[in-house]
Amino acid sequence: MDKQAIVDSYEREVFSAMAEDKPVVTYVKTIVGKVHLTVLDPYSGKPVPVTLQGVPAANNPKAVVQVWSTKDNQFFKQMNREHLAAGVLKPLTPVEEVIRKQEPVSPNTISDEEITEILNKPFLALKNKLNSFTAPASVYRFERMAEEMEKSEKILEAIRARASELELGEEPEAE
Repeated sequence: MDKQAIVDSYEREVFSAMAEDKPVVTYVKTIVGKVHLTVLDPYSGKPVPVTLQGVPAANNPKAVVQVWSTKDNQFFKQMNREHLAAGVLKPLTPVEEVIRKQEPVSPNTISDEEITEILNKPFLALKNKLNSFTAPASVYRFERMAEEMEKSEKILEAIRARASELELGEEPEAE
């Protein structure tokens, strides 16, 4: 590989990570005061000073720094080793985990595996899950999967009834 190919590969790695908002590591400061760091600019590849300030929290963009490649992470660790050793900076869990902890999960979000699992549980577990939905799309997925699994007419009727309730904006019937 020639030098230009290596640079191009590095740039693709960095820009891909940035586009997907998936940094290699996210560091957060652990103290209330300002923290002065040196990081590699992902665009120019040159060292730049950065100051973290404000309340140390994962959802405070002024208190975190994101590192977009393994090369940048090595540079970051080397240039800021005193802060890391003193515990002034700490690596966070991946950004997806931080975001997942901040945003409440929609009651209408469910995977096909979870649908299959619930369809194989007792009838009341299915009814409880159906009653937790606030939009009919997930209920229609239950209906499709139940038909594929050849579930009983009782189960299919319960699913269709809940879909109808949601379409009409009604609350589930208490049993």
